[in-house]
Amino acid sequence: MTFDFGDYVDEAKMLQHCAPVFFIPAVDSKPSEIVANGTIALLDTGEKLVLVTCNHVLAGFHDYKLKQSTGCLCTVFDPYVRRPIVIDENTVIDADQGVDLAVFPAVPQSWPMGTKQFYRVERWPIPKAKVGDPVSFIGFPGKARVTTDELGDFRYAVFGFSVSAVSDTKFIITGNGPDPGTLQDNDGNIIPPIAKGGMSGSPAYVRDMRAGFRLAGFVQMGDSSSDDLFFTHASVLNRDGTLRR
Repeated sequence: MTFDFGDYVDEAKMLQHCAPVFFIPAVDSKPSEIVANGTIALLDTGEKLVLVTCNHVLAGFHDYKLKQSTGCLCTVFDPYVRRPIVIDENTVIDADQGVDLAVFPAVPQSWPMGTKQFYRVERWPIPKAKVGDPVSFIGFPGKARVTTDELGDFRYAVFGFSVSAVSDTKFIITGNGPDPGTLQDNDGNIIPPIAKGGMSGSPAYVRDMRAGFRLAGFVQMGDSSSDDLFFTHASVLNRDGTLRR
C-alpha cells in the first residue's frame, strides 16, 4: 500500500505504534460480537511503556459495562493470535475528561506483540504542533472493521493534513470538504471521506523530512475525515504516564 503526502509519510512505521482497542461482551466472545472500537497508541516514555487512548473511549466502556457486567476492554497486536489482550480498566495510570486522554501501563513481556513496537519519545516536554505543520495520523475506523464469527479484520486508514489552529491543550485541523486524495484503504484505493468513529486515540505525528515523524498529539473528536478534527497535544503527557491538567 502506498500513501502520498509529500515525501514525509511512512505509514508502515506509524502502524507499528498503534492498535485497535475494542469492547466485547466477554473474553471468549466472537469477533462478530465486537460492540465498538477506538485506537490506542503504544508509547515508550523512557520511564514507562504505556498505552494511550481517549478518555471518552474508556468512559464509553464503563457505560457499556453497566449494561454488560462481563464486558471486556481489549486490544490485539498480533493478527495471527486469535485471543484478544484484555486491558484491565482498573489499572489506568491516569485519565482526564478535560484533555480527553486515558493512560494504561503496558506489559509487552506478557503479550504477543507481533510487529508492534513502542514509539520512543525522545524529547520532554513533548513539543506542540504549530499552525501550518504537516500532520499525519493512522487509526482504525469502525466503519472499516470487517468481522465474522471466526475472524476480525481491523482495517486502518491514513490521513495527512496541515494544522489550522492551536490552543494550550489542543490543535485543530479544519475541514475542507471532500478531499479523496487524503485517504486510502489497505489496498491503496483512494476513498471518499468516512465517519471517524474508531479513530479516537490515534497518535498524530508532525512530519519532518530530516527526522521522519515525531509525536504531536492524539485524535480526540470530529465527525468525518472532511470535518473539523480536534487533537489533544501530546505535551499533556508526563514521563510517568500522568497527565497535565
